[in-house]
This record gives sequence, structure tokens and C-alpha cells, in this order.
Amino acid sequence: MNEQRMIEKVLAAGLSVAQHDNSQGFGKPTEHYSIIGGARRVEFYPSTGMIFSNPVKDKFKQARIPRGNIDRATKLAVTGK
Repeated sequence: MNEQRMIEKVLAAGLSVAQHDNSQGFGKPTEHYSIIGGARRVEFYPSTGMIFSNPVKDKFKQARIPRGNIDRATKLAVTGK
């Protein structure tokens, strides 16, 4: 899926999205997206499909989904689960 369609899916869910580059100090930087505005903040790495979210105190545990997609990342951001 291309970058524009991923952003459109997140915006259609009523969330905000920010694109980031991770500089690892070597090799090609890894691009990821921060999905903000729902029950929790979610980081999505499209190159690997990794979805990650830190815990939210007294609400949600840490979430780590190794082979997710943008739809699953958006659902996690909206519902928290």
C-alpha cells in the first residue's frame, strides 16, 4: 500500500498521523508513522508491519503486534485494544 493511502485511512478514522524517519546511524533510515488522537498513541512501521504502543497507565498494557497492517494499527489507536 502506498504512503498516501495509508495516511488517508488514518485520517478517515478521525485520527492524526505524523511521519518519522529513524536514523539508526548506519544503513537506510527506517520510516514509521505515529497515529495520534484515539485511545492511545500507536507507532506503525510499514516496512516490517510492526505495530507498537506504550502502556497507558491504569487502562492498557503495552501492545506489540509483529505482522500487522494499517487497518489493525488504526483499530488499536481508536479502541485501545
